[in-house]
Amino acid sequence: MRLVTVALAALCAAPALAQTPATPPGAYETARGAPFGDYEAVVFDILKTPLDSVGGGETARLEARLGDGWAAWTGEDGADTLVDLAAHRRLTIPAGEEALVNTSLFAEARRRLDIYTGLSRGGQAEMISFGTAGEFDRTWLEAAMGIAANTGVLAVEETDTGFEASLKGEPVFSADYAGGACTRAPLTSEAAGSARTLVRHAAPLHPDIIARLAEDDRFPCAFEFLVYSPDSPNGRRETWVLDDLETDAPVLPDGLETIAPQAELIGAAGDAALVAVRGPDDAAPDAMAFFETATDLRSQGDLSGAFLTTVQESHHFGPCPDEVIGSARLACAEVRGLTAASVGEPDFERALEGYAAVRQGDHALAVDRLSAFLDRDDYAGAAARILVANELVAWGREGLESRPDLDPAALLREALVIDPYAPDVYWHLGRRYLEAGAPHAAWVFFDLGRTLPGREPTPLLAQADQLEARLAELAPAWTGPADAADESRRQ
Repeated sequence: MRLVTVALAALCAAPALAQTPATPPGAYETARGAPFGDYEAVVFDILKTPLDSVGGGETARLEARLGDGWAAWTGEDGADTLVDLAAHRRLTIPAGEEALVNTSLFAEARRRLDIYTGLSRGGQAEMISFGTAGEFDRTWLEAAMGIAANTGVLAVEETDTGFEASLKGEPVFSADYAGGACTRAPLTSEAAGSARTLVRHAAPLHPDIIARLAEDDRFPCAFEFLVYSPDSPNGRRETWVLDDLETDAPVLPDGLETIAPQAELIGAAGDAALVAVRGPDDAAPDAMAFFETATDLRSQGDLSGAFLTTVQESHHFGPCPDEVIGSARLACAEVRGLTAASVGEPDFERALEGYAAVRQGDHALAVDRLSAFLDRDDYAGAAARILVANELVAWGREGLESRPDLDPAALLREALVIDPYAPDVYWHLGRRYLEAGAPHAAWVFFDLGRTLPGREPTPLLAQADQLEARLAELAPAWTGPADAADESRRQ
């Protein structure tokens, strides 16, 4: 397999947040805090037989490496995948490409959860419609997504060689630890756990089955299961048989270009973010820089620009403290001076009125007043774009229809290009992608925002941690160990 990943070379990023362009091989292992170490190489020989056919079937081969806390495999489509539970990452090399896609397991969990929740009405629908493919029992959607609203959906019984799981009396899975189908012994120790990780991602197995597999410290040397799906509306049977694989290929070969997941969606904003993340700590403006910029604009008579610059400062460092005196947040004091001294200046009053409308929830007025500053390409312009974008979203359909010339996501992307060191914009932009059904792109911004050099997450961006904690509760099998997430959030 051509498996590789990269991490932050100029910054000791946390394992969960390793998301950068190409860097020297081996950086990922440093970032995750431990080398991949030894692994067991195996192959699964797979036979797929339609239930409505007589004899025959398609064969496939899945080659895998199973290590401590990670599993890597080459699938039947030729794509390479590495799932690193310790680092909460899923790495994919598309078939025939020299590119690595590095995504968060939290994004994958959210994608699957969204699909399951949407199609099953939150796990309430008994039957799921797939158009011309027909209707399927919800259990098959749960198997495909690896997420179920309830446990104990399948009846599990022990057999002489392993166990069997049934749905409404029909056997749908059987595990063989010692039967005639096996060509080698079951997997044990770390390899058994990694094999469970592999099949969770590579095979449509119901969570009840994965849970039962996890009760044994071994992994079966052969198993078979049924699948009903839009691709196999009449059902198919898959038989997986484990065998040994001889290989000495390195886990991390050279020569791949790293790209972000859903790179086609993030565009110039993603490029700007990656440049910022790779940069030195002192590239990010400090609080004093905002104060100096605001006072300079004020001295030039650009009072609205000075005011909006102080707003942008809060997008870097969070809300102003109650007590400004003695803090490093001098821009917070500057805004109070501006408010007191600038009454009667039309542009300033427009900006101030727009910002007050934001605070009061008057979305229409806020958009009207602040959109006057969208042609600026400085801190003030970034602040205006962030405010207008969020007000349009809060305003809802009426707001979007009333200003078809303004696209909230485009405004946020422009704001990030102007000022890529503001943690708040990463949160807002990630949320827009999340609500648009693109969780992998969303986590690009959540992850990059939390690895900005010279920055700590603002209270807004810190909500990404809370979002991940919630996903770890709802879909723990997809996110990796929850206890490792908080401990290794930032090194």
